[in-house]
Amino acid sequence: MKRGDIVVAYQAGEGILGLCALASDGYEEVPGSSDVNTFDLAPEPALRLDNPVPLSQLKSDPQTAPLFRQLQGSVFEATPYWQALRQHILLQNPHLAEALRRFEKGIAPLQKRRGIVKDVWQKMAEERAPTYEWRGRLYRRKGEQSAWLRQLYDFQCQLCGAQFPTLDGRMVIEVHYLLPLSLLGPKGDHPGNMLVLCPNHHLLLELNERVRVDWEQSSLFVNGQQKKLRVHPLHAQLARTWQTEQQITRRSIDQRYNLR
Repeated sequence: MKRGDIVVAYQAGEGILGLCALASDGYEEVPGSSDVNTFDLAPEPALRLDNPVPLSQLKSDPQTAPLFRQLQGSVFEATPYWQALRQHILLQNPHLAEALRRFEKGIAPLQKRRGIVKDVWQKMAEERAPTYEWRGRLYRRKGEQSAWLRQLYDFQCQLCGAQFPTLDGRMVIEVHYLLPLSLLGPKGDHPGNMLVLCPNHHLLLELNERVRVDWEQSSLFVNGQQKKLRVHPLHAQLARTWQTEQQITRRSIDQRYNLR
């Protein structure tokens, strides 16, 4: 299944109770297993039906009968049967016509960005790798840039201040790229495009698409929620300069990479 696919919530004995959509493509729950069988449900759009669509109704319609075969009491893909299923939903819930249109409208942005959200563990592993691929070529990551930034923050997370010293005296802290190098290439390998984060907050940012830094207010916005960010003045200056040099404003970033 793909990001933006419609899935139905089904309860045995009652029928279809509601609708929602996938927030990501399928991915491996266990990295390296090759089992692409894990999916993330989007909190919005979602629609709960006042009157369930009964199983007998789906079984009697040749266009929705294949859907019936997979209904076992959980959540299942409905995209291939959507137009026929839509008619059954409206037959039972004519008063939800406008709500159903809003549901479909809310799915459109998810479908347009199909393929962007992948296995977050793989994305985090790629950020730790010494090399990366851009436009068919392999580039070596500028490790001195991220090393300098880690030292600037004394190996502390910019969100929570956590440090992770190892037994041999090393400090474990990660660097997150606000815009991935797979999109920007070498010009994105710059402290102005980086944050120093603990593994937990690194994962938080990878799991969310709408991430924005306000360097003036020392704030991080994750899916619209504001979080206080520790920002060193030198880091903020580098970030502002980098954005100006690349002609990447907050608005152009949102539009170009569809982050809003």
